Amino acid sequence: MNSLMNTTPPGGGKPETMTSLEIADVVKSRHDSVKRTIERLVEKEVIVQPPTVDVQEPDSLGRIRTAKAYAVNERDSYVVVAQLSPEFTARLVDYWQTHKSQVSTTTTPAEMFLQSAQLLLDIERRQNEQAQRLLGVDDRLKRVEDTAPLKVKPQNTETLSEIRARINHKYGLPPRIVDFVVMKITYKIRPYGMVKNSHEDAQGSSFAVYHIIDVTNLFKRFVSECVSVTATKSTHREIDGPFKLVINHS
Repeated sequence: MNSLMNTTPPGGGKPETMTSLEIADVVKSRHDSVKRTIERLVEKEVIVQPPTVDVQEPDSLGRIRTAKAYAVNERDSYVVVAQLSPEFTARLVDYWQTHKSQVSTTTTPAEMFLQSAQLLLDIERRQNEQAQRLLGVDDRLKRVEDTAPLKVKPQNTETLSEIRARINHKYGLPPRIVDFVVMKITYKIRPYGMVKNSHEDAQGSSFAVYHIIDVTNLFKRFVSECVSVTATKSTHREIDGPFKLVINHS
């Protein structure tokens, strides 16, 4: 391709645009790849939709054919090159300096490229921020789903009242010790879930339920760490003073 040699309009006026085919020459890329990049930048509203023009382009066999190209203004050309191949910036600067009879703006090509590159970085940053916000929304929805009260108590779970009764029968532990082990000990277990209280006076309240096997293993560990003081009293490093502990082997 030698399209860079045919960009000066008749009469020697300065060009106001360069084609996507000429950009492909500058960055040593395929014309169709350049056009796709331009279309993506238009979709993201980074650049304006450029008009199309007819250009002479060789096909895969080297035969010249008429093809459609985009006519890109100077500012947007820097954005496109910044997106495609920033290392070819110098060639783009040379292109505009060669094909412009005078500088029509106080902004230099280098400054224009830097502005374009910064614009692309800002667009990418905003897209990343938006993606993070969407992830945050998904996380919040997941937490709501995880914590939403269940309509009925699942099988193989038990309430705190049921735990107190079962553990008291098994180990003779008083309610205050049972509550401490379930809810405050350093290796306490998490509730299986919350169940909506269906009682007419409950006013929409809910209660925690725990997986029975988790409770069983929790108290096996707790009892194994207790130190006997008397036949019916024991102590534990996380509890002040002795408490009742009588293991029922039945």
